[in-house]
Amino acid sequence: MGETRSGISRAEYEGRRARAAAAARTAGLKGLLVVSRGGGTLDRYGDVMYLTGFYTLFPYIPDLAGNWSARAHTFALLTAEGETRLIVDCAAEADVALDAGEIVRADLVVEAVIAEMRRLGLDEGPIGLVGEDVLPLGVYRQIAGALDRVDWRNGAPILASLRAVKSPAEIALLKRASALGSRMIDAMMARAEPGATHGDVVAAGMDVLVPARGMLYNSFMASGRGGDSPTVTRANFPTWGSPTPLAKGEWFRIGISGVLDGYFFDLSRSKPIGPPSNRQIDLFEAAISCVETGIAAVRPGTTAEAVAAAGLGRQAELGYPLTSVFSGLGHGVGLGWDSPWLAPGDLTVLAPGMSLCFERTVTKDGYLGDFEETVIVTGEGAEKITDARMRYW
Repeated sequence: MGETRSGISRAEYEGRRARAAAAARTAGLKGLLVVSRGGGTLDRYGDVMYLTGFYTLFPYIPDLAGNWSARAHTFALLTAEGETRLIVDCAAEADVALDAGEIVRADLVVEAVIAEMRRLGLDEGPIGLVGEDVLPLGVYRQIAGALDRVDWRNGAPILASLRAVKSPAEIALLKRASALGSRMIDAMMARAEPGATHGDVVAAGMDVLVPARGMLYNSFMASGRGGDSPTVTRANFPTWGSPTPLAKGEWFRIGISGVLDGYFFDLSRSKPIGPPSNRQIDLFEAAISCVETGIAAVRPGTTAEAVAAAGLGRQAELGYPLTSVFSGLGHGVGLGWDSPWLAPGDLTVLAPGMSLCFERTVTKDGYLGDFEETVIVTGEGAEKITDARMRYW
């Protein structure tokens, strides 16, 4: 059957679709309608790619009646018996893990989805919808209006469960992505010196990322001073848009996420600009300690909530408020942000093959520390797959 360019075999893709079809049958569904978004965005492309290996290159444009519809969106239809159709808005690459007869290329994507659902007998009864968060309301209304005998159900948990545990091929891709992200953040942290702007720091990272065929998802950046008159320098659009150069005595933090061959890397670091102060070091070390405490709690059979409690408990023990830019201790990672969420209330049981990002930002008195690592759950605990430099003090 061969492999796709990412290194994942067609047989693995077929196994994924077979498991999704079996889960649909178990849930009493006639099939699944899976929706993903492409066109240059890295938000929510993972479900269709997980099943087929496809990502559309066409960017979003508003619909023009009679000419095109749902551009930048891809739809995978999967019956409970395992029959598949992939409806795409541009030519599918030769290594997509489907036969030519299973791929429908259309400018009028919505109309093609409706026609294929009818052809596959998915025009009535309970159908699981996966990706409703990226399905435009107007597109949903067209599909639901044309197929008014469909009983739409939430199919998202089926793909979330399948995607949570990674195959050996996926783990290899995640390790490659994390190695690239580690080299990228090393280059960025080296550039974060007095006189450099946030944009200069990002440019140093892009010099590493782009030649390696990686894509930047985002880079959260901030710098500032703590104490009686604290300052913070940041920007929103883009996040590296502040023109203010870094200066001695400031703290600096950066979080980056990006993609290589579809799989994400995600990590963060902090450093002093110039000689470190004791207060800066306290915050930097606190963030590291929270993350490492959470990682040390990883065991197959424990819950995501319990792991989060360990890391967040460490933060409280150190005397830092639990307020943060993200209320949990982390999340799964793969073709996007996967299950589980390392947060109170997530009772997902950890299993070997899950990939988890542990992250924590701590703040106090205008000082900030930030740290994030990625691990794979093993039979004994956790294997760290990020290897960027940890300390700059």
